Amino acid sequence: MYSPDLCMGLGSLVYALSKLDGSLQREEIQTVRELFASDPHADLVIYAYFIRENTGESVDEAYAFGMRRLMAQRVELNEQTKKRFVSILRRVARAHEGISRQERAFIRRFWHEIRHL
Repeated sequence: MYSPDLCMGLGSLVYALSKLDGSLQREEIQTVRELFASDPHADLVIYAYFIRENTGESVDEAYAFGMRRLMAQRVELNEQTKKRFVSILRRVARAHEGISRQERAFIRRFWHEIRHL
């Protein structure tokens, strides 16, 4: 469904969202796996997520990388795809103890930036 670049970008954004509370939660990554089960590049989302964790990347660095990937592939980002990505972030945030204020602000920031692409 999505290009490898979009999947790498989304994986980085999901990592940044998951890392806001300081630690990655199993429920969050399981939600990502379920959401992308049918996507041929689903592994790239997961790989990007774990690469960021293994290198100790900060939330800001992961977010910046993810947004660069999405901007590079903006021709693929129609309104439906943008809304799906926001929905994915919301579902990941809800996966572990609901959506925190930080996560809500993160998702708002993402939506504000992506809707202008």
